[in-house]
Amino acid sequence: MDNNYCPECGNKLEKDAAFCSNCAFKIKQNNKTKFCSACGEKIDFNAEICPKCGVRLLNPLTNSLNDTFDKATRKTEDFREKYVTARNITIVFLIFIIFALIAATPLILEAVTPYEEVDESYIANPVPGEKVQFDGVYVGHTTWSAGSYFYSPITDNDVVRVGSHYVIIQGDYLNNDLYGHEGRTVHLEGRFAPSEKSKEPLEDMYIYGYWFGEDSIEIVE
Repeated sequence: MDNNYCPECGNKLEKDAAFCSNCAFKIKQNNKTKFCSACGEKIDFNAEICPKCGVRLLNPLTNSLNDTFDKATRKTEDFREKYVTARNITIVFLIFIIFALIAATPLILEAVTPYEEVDESYIANPVPGEKVQFDGVYVGHTTWSAGSYFYSPITDNDVVRVGSHYVIIQGDYLNNDLYGHEGRTVHLEGRFAPSEKSKEPLEDMYIYGYWFGEDSIEIVE
């Protein structure tokens, strides 16, 4: 049979047919030349680069595989870039948290430090700034003003007696909810501030005592 008939079934072929219309047999074509997909130049069938325009020419299967590989590579690179970015952000955030915790450690320790129970001997010579708690008797308020001390000027302060010693509570006596409860036992929590203590007797509510910044005041029933 000549080239105008199918070598498989003998069916007459159309000119330049790639497949037999009767049995679908693939007809061997001229594999000596092909056309450049970029510029249309007729070139050698096995050429990978067009000699006229320089475009790399690959067969469809190879192109498809390369496209798939390129897409997979791009996805991998995108994922890696996103992962690295997320990881860097996480690292920076963790470093920030660590430094924040380090900076906040004194405050955290201060918050969890319990109040120490103290007695009259401590009130006679308190440690400034230490967290303490104790009971005393509310005796009223004083109009004495300590213009040279830390919490100055303060007038009309509440006064609590612990044994034979006096504690002057920081702030206006009306703000401490003690007014009118003279003679009642109160529970105090807070800290002392540096001050002088006078031996003057309690007369007309002009007294000296250690300054006390209260965190909590509770009237004991």
